[in-house]
Amino acid sequence: ERVFTPSNALVGLRLKLRCTPGDGEQRYGPALEVESSGPVEAGPGACTFDSRHLYTKKVCGHGSVRAVSYNILADTYAQTEFSRTVLYPYCAPYALEIDYRQNLLKKELAGYSADLICLQEVDKSVFVDSLAPALDAFGLEGLFRIKEKQHEGLATFYRRDKFSLLGQHDIAFSEALLSEPLHKELCEQLAKYPLVQEKVLQRSSVLQVSVLQSTTDPSRKLCVANTHLYWHPKGGNIRLIQIAVAMSHIKHVACDLYPRIPVIFCGDFNSTPSSGAYSFISSGGIAEDHEDWVSNGEEERCSMSLSHPFKLLSACGEPAYTNYVGGFHGCLDYIFIDRNTLEVEQVIPLPSHEEITTHQALPSVSHPSDHIALICDLKWK
Repeated sequence: ERVFTPSNALVGLRLKLRCTPGDGEQRYGPALEVESSGPVEAGPGACTFDSRHLYTKKVCGHGSVRAVSYNILADTYAQTEFSRTVLYPYCAPYALEIDYRQNLLKKELAGYSADLICLQEVDKSVFVDSLAPALDAFGLEGLFRIKEKQHEGLATFYRRDKFSLLGQHDIAFSEALLSEPLHKELCEQLAKYPLVQEKVLQRSSVLQVSVLQSTTDPSRKLCVANTHLYWHPKGGNIRLIQIAVAMSHIKHVACDLYPRIPVIFCGDFNSTPSSGAYSFISSGGIAEDHEDWVSNGEEERCSMSLSHPFKLLSACGEPAYTNYVGGFHGCLDYIFIDRNTLEVEQVIPLPSHEEITTHQALPSVSHPSDHIALICDLKWK
């Protein structure tokens, strides 16, 4: 068990407590000295999410949906030598440990009183042993989809008294591209570019799609998609292919299987607002001459003209950043909503720049991930 002491405690301090019951030596003889069994660590102090909880004290009404999207930083990535020394050298080592971070995470997520939570980089053990039981106690049902090659994946939670689950339609992008007739045309186009095709097929990225039905108004259904796209800075072309597969699959679910149901598409898209992926999702198309087709140089160019039928809007806009680490900060995470059917009631403000940089960057003793949760209240039009 980890011991939290007040935030001004000294990290690594070994406490010697002089226990003098009552009036001490006069009645009980010599004072008893007790040495703690391990280092006493500083607690988080004021957390980055404390002020956000002021906006989310209550669950919103039945006509509204509070959605959260959050990359929670998988332990499998946080606990490497590279992470400790290169990625997050500013973060106290104990604050990178999963026991410490998952306690903060549970506190943070519980305080959002959300109806839908889409998480990325969820370790399987964290989902099973920690998040699912904790959020279950707050009335949320959890669904998990692992990436086959990693020990982490995606999790979607929904509020049981607001929604029932009608169906799950998860896919792995590479597998779907090769095996589903839906993607035959895209697959044939991609085959003309073997270098890019090989990279796309090597990725273990997945798409989690859950169809939910309102418990109070069965005519209201939602297609909730959750993903984490390929991360590489020069991988814009790979992400465009992944988005094309995602949008085709979401179209199949939200237009063919459950006609005309609104879409909420959450995730870490590893794409800034100036990227081709963001433009493709929000505009409905991407031209074959877009610069992202040559994101990794001419030899990996794969020019295609792609489109999808949805009218999607970034519900939380385009924040200055949703990811803030020592060497990079930018907006990579989004909650896209069907603008024909849903509208934004309120966006919960992100923590201030001062709060984010109190401990230099993220993660920190007061923030459990290198990303920041996006939270918004939506309502049916």
